[in-house]
Amino acid sequence: MTFEAKTSGSDDLKAIISAISTLVEEATFVATAEGITFRGMDPSHVALIDISWPNSAFEKYECDSDIKFGVRIDEFSKLIKRADKKDSIEISISEQNMLLVTVGKNKKYKMRLIESSATDTPLPKIPYDSKITLSSSKFDKILGDVQVVSDYLTIHTSDSKAD
Repeated sequence: MTFEAKTSGSDDLKAIISAISTLVEEATFVATAEGITFRGMDPSHVALIDISWPNSAFEKYECDSDIKFGVRIDEFSKLIKRADKKDSIEISISEQNMLLVTVGKNKKYKMRLIESSATDTPLPKIPYDSKITLSSSKFDKILGDVQVVSDYLTIHTSDSKAD
């Protein structure tokens, strides 16, 4: 079993892990030849996060068989936050079932993988009138701004804009 993923910078991974950490304490990622995915729901079953990170988004990506790996998201977040903006972050799984995280050129960490208690979360079948695409860092900033004043967010859309 070989799995290795390396980012060219740290911003995207930091934003993704930050978004996940607002909803769950444990995260089970699925790595395939196509990329890494995560789907999780908050404990109250109000908010869902569904992330698909294609292998093309990585500087280096190798996964020879499908693998699920679970982490305590707060511990993983602490490691990722050690990276400067331009630092690459490399994650891989050792034969001892440890997550190996390399930040920059010389910061190496080992983290024990967990058996996540989360179940597979199905996507709800909800029809939407609009589709909005934005970067993970911009979405994280918006969520941070909203969190200061409210626990929820309403988005209104028209043909040309979203409010």
